Amino acid sequence: MLVRYAQSGVGPYDELLWVSLTGKPQVTRIVVSTQQSVVWGRRNWAIPKSRADFAWEGVPGREQVRVTQDGRLLAYLSVQAWGPSVPVTTAVVPAAWRTLTQPPLPEAEDRASLLTTVSASGWVQPARLSVIGGDVHPALLHRRPLLTVAVPDFRMMFPLARVRPA
Repeated sequence: MLVRYAQSGVGPYDELLWVSLTGKPQVTRIVVSTQQSVVWGRRNWAIPKSRADFAWEGVPGREQVRVTQDGRLLAYLSVQAWGPSVPVTTAVVPAAWRTLTQPPLPEAEDRASLLTTVSASGWVQPARLSVIGGDVHPALLHRRPLLTVAVPDFRMMFPLARVRPA
């Protein structure tokens, strides 16, 4: 997922993340544009965030973004939205399918997993994602995504996590 948050509890920021859908949904890698997002994401949800730089070009719906970390190009992506927008909500998705299970981070003292049930609503439209370059994800360098959508109007609720003892 490539996301631009216009507002959040830690201010606006950008993120690029990978979610594993093998077994329970889990964020496996995530880079964000602000240190505040790194700190609070790790503290509140045990999400393994790290800081990267995002350089955007174009206009909403027809954008390119370069994501770099420590001078290395992680991703150079192009996103083009097209067609009509339709409403979407996670209210019809079972909570178990929307619950992230994050194992404890190495620095966690209590070694408990954190469970977070996210919810979202907004408007989506078809889009095309092109990987121009970078180490974004090996599979994306050789295959096209099965589905790409743009979500120009979006609200997501990411409540405090519940603790699942080790």
